[in-house]
Formats: sequence, structure tokens, C-alpha cells
Amino acid sequence: MPKLARKKKSNLPVKKASKTKQRFKAPLLGVNEKLAFKFFKTLGVWWQEKRGFYADLIPPQRRWFPEELRSDPQKLGWWFFCVAIPMRGGINSDDAFRFVYELYRDRPDLFNPYVAMYMEPEEIAGATEKVAMRIHPGGSQGEKQKGTFSYQSYQHERIWIHNAKVLVEHWGADLRNVFEGALDFEKAFAKIDHKRSKKGFRGMRRKIFSLMTTWLIEFGLVPDFQLPLIIDFHAMRLLLMHEIIQVEFSELGPGKPRDPLRIRPESMWKHAAVHISEPFVDQVIFWTLAFLKKYKRLLPCQYDIAHGKWFLSRVLCPDYYGNRSFEQKHEDGKRRGLTERLVSDEELLEIETWPVSYRDPCRLCPVEESCKARFPQGPYFDWGAMVRAGDHITYPLRKVEPHFRIITRDMPGTFLKSSGDRVSNSVPKNSVEDKTPQLTLGF
Repeated sequence: MPKLARKKKSNLPVKKASKTKQRFKAPLLGVNEKLAFKFFKTLGVWWQEKRGFYADLIPPQRRWFPEELRSDPQKLGWWFFCVAIPMRGGINSDDAFRFVYELYRDRPDLFNPYVAMYMEPEEIAGATEKVAMRIHPGGSQGEKQKGTFSYQSYQHERIWIHNAKVLVEHWGADLRNVFEGALDFEKAFAKIDHKRSKKGFRGMRRKIFSLMTTWLIEFGLVPDFQLPLIIDFHAMRLLLMHEIIQVEFSELGPGKPRDPLRIRPESMWKHAAVHISEPFVDQVIFWTLAFLKKYKRLLPCQYDIAHGKWFLSRVLCPDYYGNRSFEQKHEDGKRRGLTERLVSDEELLEIETWPVSYRDPCRLCPVEESCKARFPQGPYFDWGAMVRAGDHITYPLRKVEPHFRIITRDMPGTFLKSSGDRVSNSVPKNSVEDKTPQLTLGF
């Protein structure tokens, strides 16, 4: 286990405290800006040029999209407004987009704020349950059987109605009005921050707002302006794995859960961890915003960097054996259990412990040389903590296995083996991290 880092000074921008309430504590972060520049540039360029494993990848906002909305900017804004809120919790964003897409096909009236503002939560709950039963015939995701909406479903239904009402009463039912005279991320967010404004939206903090605004710019609904990177689990994982940001780690410990089913296994207590809070995420957001502004003429745009880093963590990192989480089993055999243990460095040094026919996804990573650590997603989903499992260790057989020699990082998304079978390096099959739900662009 690594030594627990001392608190380091940071050059990150700090939100000044108001006279009545201090909103942010002193930053815990240090930043390697030289490495950040190289890292962001590499991922942004590779995504932009669709090099290597990026070749066949399609962002979920384009894969699951009602094409008939493209010609109606107001309704298109409604769509992205509604689809952004469920991007919280332990869900796969592809599944979330598909779920909301199917919900739209069933009940387009839910996406009309003039209608949704007068609905009851039970009506939205019934609609989501119907979709969940159809697209999850073997059993719906989540205990509440509402698919993507299972996580904190009681919040989703009420937030959906509340936000529809706010959009109509304060923004003329047109999301584009939020950005009038405010083509600045912080100014725009301040207008819809429910903690500071009665015109604010629930369930939308800076992370979700940056995600939604990225889509609005992508589809031409608002003019392009500088956004921060979308700081979700995937962004945090990469920034920590490559030691672009340095944090003060402490032992994960037992925690103090109210629910006895959430008690942390003792086998996890000694792992170095950093807990993810909104102020912590906001500080990273502020830094990326300032950093991208500073190097605007030298770096790819925010959209390319954001997609490059998200797909890297979403596609290759989950398939790395060192990122696997082993979980406890529930008696009912259905619900996901808590993370019980992680893969140790000692296991990764012994070839016998690696999976048979391992694909070595790190061989295709454009930034592997700077990867230093492993951060599986299981503990994050369980306890909201980034837990350092150990060092990044290269697959031992890479140097001796002949078939690895023909695979290069900049190969396209699909290629042929000598046997004639088609191999894809863009969509991991039986990903070792698929043992736990994929986290997405939002808590």
C-alpha cells in the first residue's frame, strides 16, 4: 500500500467565502500541469482523428437520439434537459440513453414541460416501470424495477416535475434562455443553481450542468463557449491514475453507515482512499476550466478532450484485470453486493493469476506510459470513494506472446487475426469491471 500523502499546496483557483457562509474549504489538490497538457492533448487529438480504439466509437447522445427533434430546437432542448438528470448514480450511460429514448417513444408527453409540470410522481413511475419491464425482460435493474430511474427514483420523479415547472415559469419553456447574456460557465450555472436562485433546477450541479451544456453546444442549440471538463468517475480515475492531480489519501476505514447492509468489509479498511464530495469535484472543475482557457490555442477543444478521456476509462480501463472488484454475494443472488476485495499487486506480478486468453487492453492505450496506479469503480459506487488498489502493472506475457507484437496502439477499432476471426478493441466483452454497474458522466 502506498504511503499516505501529506497535504500539498495547490495553485488551483479557490472559491472565496462569502461573509455569511464558507462554501469551500482549502483545496486538497496539487496539479502536474505539464503532464496534464500532454495527457489532454493526446486524448483530444486521438478522439478527434478517431485513431486506434476510438475508431468505431459513437457517443451515446448520438446513438440513442430521436432524429425528429433535430429540426425543432426548443423540443431538442427539452430532450437534453430531461436526459441529463438521470445521469447520476451507478448506471451505464449507454443504458441510460437507451432507457430514456424508449421512454420518449412510449410517452413523449413526459418531455413536454407544459404537460409534465402538472403530472403526479406516480404517473412518471408507472411509465418508467413499463419501459423497464420491456427492455429488461430478465429482471429490471435496481430493487425498485425502474431501470435507469431505480437509483433514488423517488427523487427523479419529483425532480422531473419540479424542473418542468421551473423551465416553464422562469425560462419560457426554452432552455436556450438560460444562456442569454451568460456565455460563461459560472455565470450560466449561477442562474440555474437552486441554492442561489429560485429559478434553479434540482438535481443539477456543475457536473451535470457541464454535461448538458456540452450536448447543447454539440447540437448547435447555444453558441460555443469555454466549458470545463466533465468531472465524473471516469475523469477522476484517469486524473488519479496518471497522478495529474495529487490528493491527500487516508485509509478507507469502516465508515459509519446507517444501513447495516452497507458496512464496509474489514478487508477494505486499509486501502488508501479519497472521498469524493461536491466541493472536491468543483475544485477540479474550476481547475480544468482555467487550464483549458489558458491553453485554448494549443489544446484540442473541450468536447474532444472530454470524449477522449471518458471513452478511455469507459472502454479500456474496465477491461484491465487490475481494476477488477470482487464483491460479496447477497442471499437473494440478485442484488449487487459490496466490494469485498481488490486485485493485489502480488497477484498481478504472477502470470498464473491473470485470466486465460487475456486481451491486454492497456496495449491499446495512447497514454499508458504515464499510468501509475489502479482505481477500480466498485468502491466508488459503494461508498463514494476513489480507492487506490495498487500500482499499474503491465500484463507479464506482453513481451513474450507473439500475437501482441502485431497489435499497435494506433490500429483501427477492428482488425483481423491470422485465423480470420474479427477482433474488436472498441467494445470490451465480458469486461472484468462489468461485475459492477458502470458509472457514468455524473454521480
